[in-house]
Amino acid sequence: MIGIIGAMEEEVTILKNKLTQLSEISIAHVKFYTGILQEREVVITQSGIGKVNAAISTTLLINKFKPDIIINTGSAGALDESLKVGDVLISDDLKYHDADATAFGYEFGQIPQMPATFESSKGLIEKVSQVIDQQQLAAKVGLIVSGDSFIGSVEQRQKIKEVFPNAMAVEMEATAIAQTCYQFKVPFVVVRAVSDLANGEAEISFEAFLEKAAVSSSQTVEALVSQL
Repeated sequence: MIGIIGAMEEEVTILKNKLTQLSEISIAHVKFYTGILQEREVVITQSGIGKVNAAISTTLLINKFKPDIIINTGSAGALDESLKVGDVLISDDLKYHDADATAFGYEFGQIPQMPATFESSKGLIEKVSQVIDQQQLAAKVGLIVSGDSFIGSVEQRQKIKEVFPNAMAVEMEATAIAQTCYQFKVPFVVVRAVSDLANGEAEISFEAFLEKAAVSSSQTVEALVSQL
C-alpha cells in the first residue's frame, strides 16, 4: 500500500480521479480514498492545511492503512531563485522554519527531543530522480522548510533565507508529515511543484498557478507510483 497526502483539494483531485476500484471513508473529518493507481494499491488523503492537520492525517493514514511508504504531493513557494513556476521539488531534508527552542540548546527549527533534520528515503529520492530524468522535467532536490504561515512577502522570504540559506522551497505541511513518518518508521518523500516565488506577488501567483503546480506534482507522483 502506498500512501499519498496532499493538503488541498486541488492537490489531490487529479490523482483521485485516476483511481480505479475507488472507495471512500472518513475518519475524524478526514477523507481517505483507496483504489488502484498504475496497478498499485494506494490511499490518498486530503489532510487540510497546516502542520497539525498534516500530522493528524498522517497518523490516521498510518494506523488505519499501514502504508509501506508515504508520498507528500502538492505545491510550494520557491526560495531558490533558479526555480520557476511548475518546476518539480524533491525533498532530501526537511526542517521547520518557525520552531525556536534555541534557549535550551537546540538548533533553530528543531523540535526538542527530535532530530534537527528529517531525512527523506534515499531509495525514494533515487526513484523520483529516475522518473524526472525519463520525463525530462525541470526539477531540484534539496531542503524544504515548513511553517504555519503562508510566505507572501519579501521580508518573510528573507527572514527564512537568513536562517536556512540552502532552503529551496517553503510550504505548510511537509515537515510535520516527515516527523510523523520518522516516529512511525515509515519511509517517505516529498514531491511538490512550485506555485509561487514566495515574494510580494506570491498570493496572486499561488491562486493563478496552483493548478499548474498540481498537474506537475501529480504527474510526477503517478509516474513514481508506476515504478514502485
